[in-house]
Amino acid sequence: MSLIDTFNGALTLNQRVFAEMRDDSNGVRRGFLLILMVGLLVGAIQSASLLISSANPDQVLAEVLAGYRQSIEQQRATATTPEQREVLRWLEESEDELANIARAIITAPTILPRPVVLVFQALAQTVSTPLTYLSGMLLAVVLTHLAARQLGGKGGIRAMVAVGSLSVAPHALDALTFIPVLSFPIALIAWGWGLIILITGTSVVHRFDSGKATLAVLLYPSLLIVLGIFLSCILIFALVALVAGGGS
Repeated sequence: MSLIDTFNGALTLNQRVFAEMRDDSNGVRRGFLLILMVGLLVGAIQSASLLISSANPDQVLAEVLAGYRQSIEQQRATATTPEQREVLRWLEESEDELANIARAIITAPTILPRPVVLVFQALAQTVSTPLTYLSGMLLAVVLTHLAARQLGGKGGIRAMVAVGSLSVAPHALDALTFIPVLSFPIALIAWGWGLIILITGTSVVHRFDSGKATLAVLLYPSLLIVLGIFLSCILIFALVALVAGGGS
């Protein structure tokens, strides 16, 4: 089966492709090649977009300021105290200073000519994108595999890595995230599609039904989220107690 067939089979949740990846002794290699293909595609397109936009310092500065203003507007919607509104007012008044700092950073001299630096940055982003996908996939697969084994699954880690690699296929859509209006919905669709593929792959590898496979995929991430919220609450209470104690 060709790499493109594997890619298409992952996107269409083709059970035969999942089973072949599970049973193939070269499944891990095939999975890593798929990640490499998707990563290089996304990295090359995003790098080209970055290269084009970065070639114009005024455009880069305008984008930075637009993001700054958008962040202030988002925070204004949740500002409920006079102190928060005062901070937002100060941030608005500091926009000119921010623009001067950003302009100085963007136009700062470099050892190599600016076009050469931009090309190297684009190449670095292109090469690093597959590694980013690979590391994220391995973390998700290891957590899912541990949960699946605790739930009674019998699949092996090699098969889980091979099949789990298919969950990166929808992230080919990330190549379009350079379009501002489409960035968030495309990223959300790619993430959700990849999650469905990982659930399907877990079901195939560990011979689970869809409900048990979903539980295996979401178990540890959910626990980590709950733990993070719990630790954040403890930190907030500790800070409040510290401030109250200092005030008294």
